[in-house]
Amino acid sequence: MDERETQRAGYPLTIPDALLGSQAMQRACATRDFREIFRLVNRRTGSSHAAMAAAIGKMTSSRVSDIIRGVRGVRGQQVIERISDGFGIPGEMLGLPKRPWESFPNDIDGAVNTGTTVEAVTGSHTKARTQHVRETLGSLDLLTVAELRQQVQTLDARYVTEPSTALIAEIGQHLGQLAYWHTHTTAHAVRRDLYAAQAEASTLMGQLVWDASGRTDHDTPRAYFAQAAESARELRDPVAEGLALLRTSFVALYGEKNPRAGLEIAERSADTVENTSHVLAGLAVLHAAEAYAMLQQRRDCEKSLRNAEWHFGQVSANDAGVSMFSPGQFGRLTGSCFLFLNETTRAQTVLECTAKELREGSKSHAIALGNLTLAYIRQRKVDEAAGTLGKAIDVVERNRGGGGLNLIFQAGRELQPWRAVPVVHELNDRLLNLIAST
Repeated sequence: MDERETQRAGYPLTIPDALLGSQAMQRACATRDFREIFRLVNRRTGSSHAAMAAAIGKMTSSRVSDIIRGVRGVRGQQVIERISDGFGIPGEMLGLPKRPWESFPNDIDGAVNTGTTVEAVTGSHTKARTQHVRETLGSLDLLTVAELRQQVQTLDARYVTEPSTALIAEIGQHLGQLAYWHTHTTAHAVRRDLYAAQAEASTLMGQLVWDASGRTDHDTPRAYFAQAAESARELRDPVAEGLALLRTSFVALYGEKNPRAGLEIAERSADTVENTSHVLAGLAVLHAAEAYAMLQQRRDCEKSLRNAEWHFGQVSANDAGVSMFSPGQFGRLTGSCFLFLNETTRAQTVLECTAKELREGSKSHAIALGNLTLAYIRQRKVDEAAGTLGKAIDVVERNRGGGGLNLIFQAGRELQPWRAVPVVHELNDRLLNLIAST
């Protein structure tokens, strides 16, 4: 671990040295061009708007989106300091004094060696405010709801790399709080934000429950997604509704193994976000393509892949769903389509490139590695399959993602003809240990 990473132990985000030292980043910092700084962090690290907002603190993902689009700027010394601390940009690069973390690990507001982090300070403030609102319901305001939404978005960012079981209790508390507030406020503006928070929290809870169950509990996540869609309709937010529908299609496709039902729901999702978000429309069409591949409808699959590629080519910084767009999504689903169509060589080519683009250690990374392993196995490339499966197991051991778990166990079963090979035997032992720990 390099010195800067050591100094920043406990911080949720640290941009890599390669990006920090790039001419583009140095120029943006020197001129305090925060639109470009945010754009570089988003594009070069694959960090979502929610993850960036959580790292900075006291900021929502929608504000991050506004800054990237140039709709809003960054003003105020405290905000600039939080950006420096949130991303790990040395103070000197932004015309600031040396930041506390540049000298003392975990030093927040002068609390040297206490182990306190920015996240802990922000969380403590929010909990105190929430307690005050609980005791004095007349004080419920937009800021309080925004702070709770920020906590939900932080959990959403953590979902990418952390076990879902570690997050369920907290999101459950947020859902309970939202339900309570709904029954005790009549202010129109506050109720609108409560619906937005409800849609986000219910969608995330559905994801967490399904993932934690190893994608075997279908009814519970469906109920949460339905709740999210209902809140989105109350809000007249097609993106939130389309996302809830898309998540529901995942349950049909990968849980119930019902591609026809999954296809119908994915197409409803695409229709819902038409003319609203090219990102979400592209994702919905991508999953429709995978449904067609499962049904062995090659022509429709390839047509949908071209349609998805077109949507992604139209994505701009002001897309309502831009925070959900990340490198490697198109390749991961395209590789999966080729696998279902038994075009293993094409799948291998796409997935090898995609595995390098995805965030290392993420649940999507594990899925790509699992599918790449299957592509190798089906070409009888045992050594390559064993190497990739070992990497996939490494990732799943950390994040316990249900999609990755299912794929590595499937790969283990398909490797059984070579179980006498020492490396395959070792992988079988690792899979058995994983089953036991799960």
